[in-house]
Amino acid sequence: MADKRLIPVPPRPRHREGEILQELPEPLALVLWQQVRHLRDWAAADEVVRGKLFCPATPDVVAKRRDAYSSAPELSPHLDVIFGVQRDPLTVDVSRVGAACESLASWALTGEHEQTAIELAETGALIDDTNPKLANLAGRLTRNAHAYDRSEIWFQRGISLALERRNVVERVWGHLGYGRLFQELGRVPGARKHLNAGSRLAYKHGPPSLAASAQHDLCALLIVRGHLAEAAVRARRALLWYPKNHPRLPLFAADVGLLLILARHYRAASWLLKRVLKVVDQGGARAAVVALAARASAGAGDVEEAVVLRRRAEKLVSNHPVMEPAVRWHLADSRRLLGDWDSAARDAESALTVALTRNDKEAVRLIRQLTRMVEQRTVSPPKQGVSGEVRDFVQQIGHRISIWSPRVGPWPPPWGEARAA
Repeated sequence: MADKRLIPVPPRPRHREGEILQELPEPLALVLWQQVRHLRDWAAADEVVRGKLFCPATPDVVAKRRDAYSSAPELSPHLDVIFGVQRDPLTVDVSRVGAACESLASWALTGEHEQTAIELAETGALIDDTNPKLANLAGRLTRNAHAYDRSEIWFQRGISLALERRNVVERVWGHLGYGRLFQELGRVPGARKHLNAGSRLAYKHGPPSLAASAQHDLCALLIVRGHLAEAAVRARRALLWYPKNHPRLPLFAADVGLLLILARHYRAASWLLKRVLKVVDQGGARAAVVALAARASAGAGDVEEAVVLRRRAEKLVSNHPVMEPAVRWHLADSRRLLGDWDSAARDAESALTVALTRNDKEAVRLIRQLTRMVEQRTVSPPKQGVSGEVRDFVQQIGHRISIWSPRVGPWPPPWGEARAA
């Protein structure tokens, strides 16, 4: 593996100072920004120069720090550590400073101060530049902020460092995080490579549930990208590895429902989605599953049931619009499957407007694909018969959903530590 120093540090975006000052109240915002700038200066300087970087703190600076302590006393231990870099720049314990930046970033995330968290995470990764955990954290936060070019570099560094230090835990998180970056970008080869690598390592060294989630994510991407045969393989693997009470199991079953619909097994999809609706009660997710069930019913020729489900989905999505682009896509296709071409065209246009407003590129692609099918009057009749393999798989999922109950307590189980990829 290449030395991590060959992987360039991402260029720093401009105007970060203003973003942090807007997110946090004075004086904490000003103090944190100044310290981030000092820490980056220290990280960029040669060792012989570091002793001359900082002047002794003036009474004004000391007063501002005291006010910062008062405004957030729970942060005092971490602020002490990062202030210590200025006091004694030649004997800095980089692991302690990195850990302090990580804790401050976690605190910022809890308060939904996204840009502050990114700034602190990236600074910690620069200071403790051999720590794969901090590089992966910076990768995850920049990915969630849609700074994909920066995120890609951080994940590359995290995976490289984890391999160099034989840190299996961070190799898993690095591959899963990088795979989900490719998933968001719709890049199937990269997502396949890294989600597979992460899931294999997780299955071998960690909880199967983590491996199952990775296979589920890859399955979902393959479904919407049209790789249905491979998606079915990933779905079977995910079902095998998912624990019986995993919180994602109902949503996994719904994704399998979409796979069945696109494979034109509408009756099987309808049977499965009715069972999913018995356990999914969250507003946004329920709206999506109801709309998906309407799509399955329409494909199966159950017109009255499709109409009832469509009305229910429209009411739900008006109150819970978080997944509105996907819901509108399902509803528009339910019209197409019933041969209601004019209504399907209107619904597809409405769905496209929502997706463009949300900047949901994947939904835009899928809805435009649907629009072309409506314009061409493309009919998708049900496949005649269902293979025994498909029938058995659907029944297995239906049984798992019938006995599913949400886990009491945190998930995933502790391994390394419980966190999102």
